[in-house]
Amino acid sequence: MHRIRRMGRGPLAAAGAGGLLLLVLTGWLLLASGPTPAPSPSPSATASEEPTPSPSPSPSPSPSPTPVAAIACPLSGLAVDDPAVLERTALAVQVENHPQARPARNLSNADMVVEAPVEGDTTRFTAIFLCQPTEGLTGPVRSARYYNVDLWQDLGVLTVGFGASNGALQRFAAAGMPYVNGITGAWPWFRRAGDNPAPHNLYGDVEAIRGALGGGGAIDRLTAKVGPLRPPFTFDPEAVLPAGRSVAALEIRTTASWRFGWSWDAATGRWARQDAGKAIVDEVTGEPLTVSHVLVQRVTQEVVFGDPDPGGNPRRLQHLVGEGDGVLYSGGRAIALHWSRPTAADGTRWTYADGGDPVVLPPGVIWWEIVPVAAGVTES
Repeated sequence: MHRIRRMGRGPLAAAGAGGLLLLVLTGWLLLASGPTPAPSPSPSATASEEPTPSPSPSPSPSPSPTPVAAIACPLSGLAVDDPAVLERTALAVQVENHPQARPARNLSNADMVVEAPVEGDTTRFTAIFLCQPTEGLTGPVRSARYYNVDLWQDLGVLTVGFGASNGALQRFAAAGMPYVNGITGAWPWFRRAGDNPAPHNLYGDVEAIRGALGGGGAIDRLTAKVGPLRPPFTFDPEAVLPAGRSVAALEIRTTASWRFGWSWDAATGRWARQDAGKAIVDEVTGEPLTVSHVLVQRVTQEVVFGDPDPGGNPRRLQHLVGEGDGVLYSGGRAIALHWSRPTAADGTRWTYADGGDPVVLPPGVIWWEIVPVAAGVTES
């Protein structure tokens, strides 16, 4: 139909009847065959046209970060926030346990505590600080004892004390043991404070000592001789201890009048300290002193008459090279152990008495009791 219109009316007027008939026949034929479809216009891109965007690929999920293994304190197995603390030297601070020195400060912030008899079979603490921060002053600090040589050789720690007997100093020198003696060397980290009478009022600043480490001073010359830390145990959160026997409390007697011990608190899963039947608190926290594990090491002990204290009382010398029995108190149970240290250069090896496997502990602070064979240990 469109083609007919484009031809116009001029030819129809000039052609006459024959021309008209021819046009009618031609139009009829065209109508019979249908109109010729107009060609589709070729698409032409214009400036305003935009190509159809291809579908964007779905973003691949970011890979999950690899979990970072928790950094653990080698002395307790407990998590450590700052791995740099593991590079410093462990400080073994001599803390007094005389009734007039109580309450002590920062024992609850130690990573391990060793307790051993001194003259009169009273006891002294060696609080070992590596991973946990302390708060304010620590102490009261008192003199070092013979067994500090063994702790240095066994564990790789730097003794911090205030004085020592002539016999102890001779042993330190013979072994080449590094130590900080607050009485000599003009060390600036000790001062008297609090209400306790002298000599039970001398304290040390553990954080100030830590701050001096690495500064190139005399303390660094000592730490260079300490050697690597040698923890006595390995820790595993999945450790399963032998069944042992159920124990609610234990009491240790070094003399008829000196007794101390621990009671199990199932609610907290910890052992609480008592001296002479009275609960002991840390002055820093005001809370009872508690630990996860109590380790009793039975040793032979001799009385040293040639090196008395200022009151004329003979010293005590524990033999920590050799072998013997022990007991681990953990989880409200008692587990028999065996210890062995063939030479002074060796670290103490702890094994289960039943089977002889090395002791592996769940994480937690250990209180290590060095107990003479003759002392009494009572369980209930």
